[in-house]
Amino acid sequence: MINFKALFGGAVQNNASDIHIMEGSPPYFRLRGDLKRVEMPPLTHKDMHELLKEIMPEFLRHSLEEHRGVDCSYQLGNTGRFRVVVYYQSGKLCATLRSIPVQIPSIDELQLPPVLKKIALYHRGMVLVTGITGSGKSTTLASMINELNNTEARRIITIEDPIEYRYLTKKCIVSQREVGSDVGDFTTALRQSLRADPDVILVGEMRDAETIRIAIKAAETGHLLFSTLHTTGAVHTIQRIIGNFRHEEHTLLREQLSLNLRAAITQRLVKTADGKGRCAALEILVITTVAAKLILENRAADLGPLMGSRDEGMQTMDQGLADLVRSKRITMDEASRYCNDFYALKRFVAGIVSSGDSGGIIG
Repeated sequence: MINFKALFGGAVQNNASDIHIMEGSPPYFRLRGDLKRVEMPPLTHKDMHELLKEIMPEFLRHSLEEHRGVDCSYQLGNTGRFRVVVYYQSGKLCATLRSIPVQIPSIDELQLPPVLKKIALYHRGMVLVTGITGSGKSTTLASMINELNNTEARRIITIEDPIEYRYLTKKCIVSQREVGSDVGDFTTALRQSLRADPDVILVGEMRDAETIRIAIKAAETGHLLFSTLHTTGAVHTIQRIIGNFRHEEHTLLREQLSLNLRAAITQRLVKTADGKGRCAALEILVITTVAAKLILENRAADLGPLMGSRDEGMQTMDQGLADLVRSKRITMDEASRYCNDFYALKRFVAGIVSSGDSGGIIG
């Protein structure tokens, strides 16, 4: 019989970000972004059912069979915590476990830009952390909530599917609600949270127009709202939000975003120069008066040069990558794999501030 607890413990010890478990195949770890096969026999159908007994709550069994896939979380004692996806592939059971540190890393420990500490302490508006799946959005968001929890006394409600990081009550009172077990869906949970005297609301993901609409309402009514989106930059984030609505609503959406969006942070995980891990490269848009005006006037495409000015802690992705190269945390070769403009990246590494296109230098 497979000792799954030992397998999960091995993943934690080796700093694997993910474990891939498939019927008919040996497990795989994702180490520093690369898949590595675990030296053990292929898992049988019986093995997979033993796995489900270990990692999945009993009440989700029916949902797995009905929907052919479920999300949940799994705690490995005091050693580790995992976000779990169980699903069927060609009639065979599979599971992917994303490792979540038991201790929430601080903004300083993650070596993220200091402006994130300031953003974490905003008192109203909407802060979005975006990026592709596996880019570390949840960890960055958790570090910001942790900063707030350590600094000010506020009431925080999180709505997640599933709950990932567990927050202890420090200076803040924190309530965490899991979609599926504590409440039916994000929209219902968000509506209910507005009646529970929150100062801060964290929505794990803005998945549809209705959730976005209520999230904006929460920001309009004086709350600080954090959430995530699967977008690849600040411009794409704004376009994605507006694109969820009918064309006749776009003018209103632009006005609402110009008044209530406070910051959009996009990140990518890149390999460190020592080959021992990964770090986050960030694009940061802070909604200044100029940024709000550009959004209102449907000129989101002009936000790039504004971020490139680095006012108020803003930066483009290429500037973020260049900072990591200059501090020797990543190599130039690694930065070039993720940059938007290679020539701009080279200039930033050389210390030349640019508007972000291949020719326009502004300082």
